Amino acid sequence: MAAKRLASYAPMLVPALHRIQKQFGYLKPEALAEFSRATGVPQYRLQAVASFFPHFLLTPPKKVVLKICRDFSCHLAGSGKMLRELASLTSEEVEIQGASCLSRCDRAPAACIALRGTEQENYYLGRSSAEMAAIVAATLRGAPPTPNRDADLSYLGEDSVIDPYKGKTANYDAVRAAVATRDASLGAAVKFLAQKPEWTLEMLEEFRVAALRQLGVDFEVVPIVREAVRCWQTEEDWAKGPEFGGWSDVYLDEIKEADLRGLGGAGIPAVQKWRDVRDAVRRARQRESDDRAFIVVNADESEPGTFKDRELLLRTPHLIVGSVILACLLTEATQGFIYIRHEYTEQIEACRQEIQRAEQLELCGDYAMLIGRSLLISVFVSPGGYICGEQSALIEAMSDRRGEPRNMPPKLETNGLQDLPTLVSNAETFAWVPYICLKGGKSFAEQGVNGWKGRRIFSVSGDVKRPGVYEVPMGMTLRELIDGEKYCQGMKGDRKLKAFAPSGPSGGFLPAKLTAGKGLPRDHTKNKSWLELAARRGFDPEATELDILDLELELNLFRALSPTQALGAGLCIYGEDRDMAEEAVNSIEFFRNESCGKCVPCRLGSQKLVSLGDHLLAGEIGAKRWKEEILPMVNEMGKAIELASICGLGRSVPIPLKTAAAFFAEDVSKHLSANGAAHA
Repeated sequence: MAAKRLASYAPMLVPALHRIQKQFGYLKPEALAEFSRATGVPQYRLQAVASFFPHFLLTPPKKVVLKICRDFSCHLAGSGKMLRELASLTSEEVEIQGASCLSRCDRAPAACIALRGTEQENYYLGRSSAEMAAIVAATLRGAPPTPNRDADLSYLGEDSVIDPYKGKTANYDAVRAAVATRDASLGAAVKFLAQKPEWTLEMLEEFRVAALRQLGVDFEVVPIVREAVRCWQTEEDWAKGPEFGGWSDVYLDEIKEADLRGLGGAGIPAVQKWRDVRDAVRRARQRESDDRAFIVVNADESEPGTFKDRELLLRTPHLIVGSVILACLLTEATQGFIYIRHEYTEQIEACRQEIQRAEQLELCGDYAMLIGRSLLISVFVSPGGYICGEQSALIEAMSDRRGEPRNMPPKLETNGLQDLPTLVSNAETFAWVPYICLKGGKSFAEQGVNGWKGRRIFSVSGDVKRPGVYEVPMGMTLRELIDGEKYCQGMKGDRKLKAFAPSGPSGGFLPAKLTAGKGLPRDHTKNKSWLELAARRGFDPEATELDILDLELELNLFRALSPTQALGAGLCIYGEDRDMAEEAVNSIEFFRNESCGKCVPCRLGSQKLVSLGDHLLAGEIGAKRWKEEILPMVNEMGKAIELASICGLGRSVPIPLKTAAAFFAEDVSKHLSANGAAHA
């Protein structure tokens, strides 16, 4: 009999809620009730999902809603003061809100305005309170000024190498090369089988078509052909090796040689996830069970200080779409999604247009002629929430559930979307794959400097003259990035560097100098990474101090020498006049606001730490009490939150305050009172 065609997956609830809100301006109860009747989805499920995500409105909004980012770089740029100054605009027609990071940290403070009856929010960036008040007034009159657009910027310039098609129309050469390699392996398999006397020309053609279409064909597949397809799909028996069923290793080995890492923060070798998903698909085929699998690009860029994926999605969507197609080919996944935060309207449109272009090129779609099978790719618009940057929470949102992280194991690579193998990686990780497939893993690895491999993209904000998005060789020093003419061009106002956040608020704050006993690892002079760094940078290996500007921007080095062991994509720079106690409390407030609440220690612990921070900044804690009672409690509470939290958000909660207390004691001390009579 003919093989059964397995259905594609389409998330239902979140897209439906988006449509209802777009139509009515909020989730109108009558519309929810009608959707419930039409689909059979209980209303309590709709309410459970809708009430979780910050983008969904359960009540009608006011005519004008102004949201001002209150986090990290925007806080540094005075957004807290702006919120206070504009609070007087609140009326029956105007609402003023603080918002979590809007990912426009390069043009802080960031604000967006929603006008009732219009589809999109307008972004106004780097404006003063007076300017924003005038913009609100104009919007009320129905004549909003021209907003800022991401397309107006000019990042990823001539020095960028991530786009191998730069300067010409992207023709998906990397995908075409992979298809050619696959087809060559299939041709070799046909030649091998043709040598067997029982194989007719008709059977050989059926094998070729059934293999291309993953057995999703309309004709009857006889047992001998089905078994041959299974061998080729799973690299078994006669089909072992890169010339037959192992053809994908040609490219996976290049990704491995490139030493491409997950660039969302974890730094896991990218090839590990790709191979895990491919192997999970193969095991499903050996069991003759559901062999579907999914590719998901995590572009829910919500970490304060991080905005580099925003540029990739907008300027190089062909790299993202092309890499999804490549991932589907190499892992045999059947469907791809690009998960993008709803604030990225320009980026969503760019990716959708690029998917349409790829469909016209017959590289994806209901039936992708050049691929030889169905390969659906779509954009999933996130309904908000920092927690959905955590990959299992993202999968929960795509599964029509509240975006709460899963307990692990099992891993997503075996039990992800629809409980099927799912590859989830950061947008930049995917974006480098076409370059590696076309030019080779060695070429990518050689792009690094100071003995390190590869390149990566950083978002830089804060007290620098030119914040922005910079693609740099792995191993470049922080000094070069901050002071380099091609990069940030020095500290704003020529101030001295006081602090550095190496991974948004999650990585805490590092001082300008790390010292023995205060930042550097124990017995640091015996540390191999320290000795190698000293040799490269030319300082005394017996030194007891390290200028943070001499640290090379490479994750493994930060893990070896940095007290927080973190190096993410969002770097924030702080000048000498900044109060790091204030910045730490602001960062904890972000985590408190964005905690999903699933873990009790995270939900309650983050609120308790915010309360302690508020008392500290209000001058209500005495020096003696801080040292003997509060600080030990902060450390103990931090350990409890870290140990009991399911995901990285909880483990990050205590880091900002702990690093502020450890490295910026003078900033903490100036907030301590003489007697500290307050209850904390």
